[in-house]
Amino acid sequence: MPHQPIEEFKSLLHQEDYSQLSRKLLDVCVENNLDTEIENSIYDFRKRYLSEDSKDSLKHDADSILQAFANITLEEQRPSNPINLVCDAKHISKHYINGGSQFHLQPLDVQLRFGEITGIVGENGNGKTTLLRILAGELSSDTGNITYPALQADDTNWYKVKNQFVFIPQRIPSWHGSLVDNLRFFASIHGFTSEENNKQISYILFRLGLEKFKHLTWSELSSGYRLRFELAKAIMWRPKLILLDEPLANLDINAQQLFLQDLQFFVKSTKFPLSIMLSSQQLHEVETISDNIIFIKQGKTIYNGNQKAFGTESDLNTFEIMCDADRDKLLSIFNTTSLKVENAGTTMIISISKDITSDLFLSTLISNKVSMTYFRDISHSTRKLFHRDI
Repeated sequence: MPHQPIEEFKSLLHQEDYSQLSRKLLDVCVENNLDTEIENSIYDFRKRYLSEDSKDSLKHDADSILQAFANITLEEQRPSNPINLVCDAKHISKHYINGGSQFHLQPLDVQLRFGEITGIVGENGNGKTTLLRILAGELSSDTGNITYPALQADDTNWYKVKNQFVFIPQRIPSWHGSLVDNLRFFASIHGFTSEENNKQISYILFRLGLEKFKHLTWSELSSGYRLRFELAKAIMWRPKLILLDEPLANLDINAQQLFLQDLQFFVKSTKFPLSIMLSSQQLHEVETISDNIIFIKQGKTIYNGNQKAFGTESDLNTFEIMCDADRDKLLSIFNTTSLKVENAGTTMIISISKDITSDLFLSTLISNKVSMTYFRDISHSTRKLFHRDI
């Protein structure tokens, strides 16, 4: 933790966001090996928050915890491994026949680094899962090679490399027994014994909001909590790389936001460096948290780079709208040869000169009495690639 985040804590306290506050407080404790008494006070605070204790009482206790934090000087954490590149895949590809039809994931390069989230986006059947399985070692690549520089200097010891990353598929395999018994088992086989085992399990149950579900079995948990269990199982032994295939597919919108928020928390750890790669069709949500984006269409990589850099070289702005004006009316309103209107089902994709900012675009529609029910500026989103012939 590079700095004292007391101002961020105060902001969460002011918002009365006790759920996120308690999780972030515990993150700092774990990162900095802080006094057990402070850690226990956070656990107690979380339990009383979940039991819906009075807000005045919670605020008082939160103030006390923050005062304790304010008196602690946090040392800057430095990762023990100076190598930042976790996975380096060069010119990898895959060609196969499935059900009589051919598929070709065309050659691409992938670099995954500590502290970064990489999102793979695209329609179903376009190669997202194939890419993840190749990087996870579950599927061979026809061309190219893959190395894991930060995991081991000698990549010939595949067993040692493989034991430092996790692949969580979309269809999570069932397990037997209770959630907490499974966590105890996985903690023990990764070297956590006795008191250390219990402490690590308490932390991960608390951190991922699984305390009240810990005695439930596979059949008693929703798909969303099964996914959180898989994440808990992985985070507990601190892997260096997590690969996730469509983790948002079966989650409601609130569960999606919480899950993505947790990924952001974990990937920024400096004491336990981590890289995350996930595939999803939830484009907006994934782009919001991703540092890098890979867009695959029919096996071809259309974009592979920094998420914020996408669209910066374009001479057009692109908006997605739903309104009561048809294509002809929009063309007459803006009266410019640079305007292009694409039908995207229930919405329209509008491409127009960069001189027309989102503010100007909206104000022009309003002044022409166009009623809108949906608007999004997708100038820097791969959303505009979905309905384009490339």
